[in-house]
Amino acid sequence: MFTGCLPGEELVCDSEDGTMRRAAGRDVLVRSPIDEELTPRGTVLLFHGLGESACTWVDRVEGRRLSDRFRDLGFTVLAPDSGPNTSAWRTGWPGNDDAAGIDATLRDLADASVLDLDLPALALGHSNGGTFAPIWAEESSTVSVLAAVDANGWGSDALGGAASPPPVLFISARNDVIVPQSLTRAAEQKARDAGHEVESLENEPQAVRWNRFARIPTVDEDSSRAFFDALEAGDFLDSDGTLRANPRLDRRWVDVVPDELSEHVDALEEQLHVLFAEHRFSSDNREAIVSFFDAALED
Repeated sequence: MFTGCLPGEELVCDSEDGTMRRAAGRDVLVRSPIDEELTPRGTVLLFHGLGESACTWVDRVEGRRLSDRFRDLGFTVLAPDSGPNTSAWRTGWPGNDDAAGIDATLRDLADASVLDLDLPALALGHSNGGTFAPIWAEESSTVSVLAAVDANGWGSDALGGAASPPPVLFISARNDVIVPQSLTRAAEQKARDAGHEVESLENEPQAVRWNRFARIPTVDEDSSRAFFDALEAGDFLDSDGTLRANPRLDRRWVDVVPDELSEHVDALEEQLHVLFAEHRFSSDNREAIVSFFDAALED
C-alpha cells in the first residue's frame, strides 16, 4: 500500500511525465496535457484513498490509466497529497481544513503559472478521497468545480452549503467489503438531499481474460497467460471465468504467481480486486467518467 511521506521526506512517484510540486505546504503531482502547446481544457483533481498518496494516480496501473486518459483529452491533472500526518482527507463539518487547503494549493500553483484558475475544474476521488471530492467541489471558492466523482466512498454531512451544488457520480462495487454498497447508496441519498444531481455506476465481477495482466508495465502477454493458466489450473475461476473467492480475503492465489511475476504481486492483486468488484479504483470506468465530465462541461 502506498502511503504519504513522513515529515521531512520528499514524496517521490514513479513517473517521468509528472512533476512533484510543493504548494501551500502540500505535495502535488502535476501532469500536463499530452499536447503542451494547446491551452488546457481544464483541471482534473484526483484525491487518493486512506493510507495512500498522490503517487496512487501514477504508480498504480488503474490510477495511471485514468490520469493518462485525461492528459490525452487536454486536461491538466493534479494529484494532491493529503499530507504526512494521517494520509487521509478530512470529511467532517463545519469548516473543512483540507478543502480550504486545496484552494490555497491551487492559488499557489496558479501564481507559479502551473494552472489557470479561470478554467473549469473537475474532481474525482477514491474511498476516503471519494468522500472528500464532492465536499471540496461544493466548498471551493477558488475555482469553478463543475462535477465530482465519488468512487467507493461514503456520505458526509458536510454537503449542503452551496447554492448551486455540482453533479456527483457515485461508483460502487458489488463485492466491496471496505465500503459496502449500502454506504455508497446512503451517500447518494445524502447528496440528493443536499441538492446535488446524482448519477450512479455499479462495478460487477468480470471474467478474467488471459491478457488482462499485460496492462501492468513490463508484463508481457506470455507472462499474463502464465498467471491466467495458473489461476485456471488451481481452480480459482468459475465456469464463466470469474474469481470464485474474494482475493482480498482468500490470498491463496499468491501461491500460484509465476516466478517471473513475483515482483508484481501488488499489481496483480490490484487487477484481481478490480475483476472481483472489490474496493479498488477501476480504470474500466474511465469512459463513463469522461462522459459524465463532458456533460458538465457542456452545460
